Order: sequence, then C-alpha cells, then structure tokens
Amino acid sequence: MLNEEIMPLLKARLGISTDVRDKLLKALIDGIISECKNTYGIELDEWPEHIMFVLDWATWKYQHPEDGTTPRSIQYRLKNMIIQKECRNDESDLG
Repeated sequence: MLNEEIMPLLKARLGISTDVRDKLLKALIDGIISECKNTYGIELDEWPEHIMFVLDWATWKYQHPEDGTTPRSIQYRLKNMIIQKECRNDESDLG
C-alpha cells in the first residue's frame, strides 16, 4: 500500500525516529491520497512520481500546520497529474 511506502520516507525526511507522531503522519498521507482521489479523480499508485508527490506534500503540510498556500511546485505537479488523467481518459474514449 502507498501509505506503508511513504511513512518511513516521511519520517526520515522529518528526522522522526519514534512512533509518537505516526497517527498524525498517517492522517496526512491518507488525507492527501483521499483528496487526490475524491476531489481530483486521481488514483495514486506506487509509482515513484506519485510517492514523491505525496511525500513532498505531506512534508509541507506537516511543517505548515496553519495551512496557507500550497507551494507552486506541488500545485504544478498536481495540475500535471490532472492533465495526464484527462489525456488517458480521452484516449480510452477514442479506442
């Protein structure tokens, strides 16, 4: 599962070596995956670019609990995934 792959990477990136914050980190990861699916229609897989996207967004969310504007790099990658999804849908409609 995607969450299981991202959790140790997120903890390493944040310098967390205990399990104390695991519930919070899992909620961040699950929330991002759910938002991508339910809001944008993007099914995230265990592809390296999806793992890095969720890792980067979860890191930012953890470090900015007050939320605010999502960094442009994350916004740009999300928009690219939406476009790719739409292109795949258009291709499947043609064939």
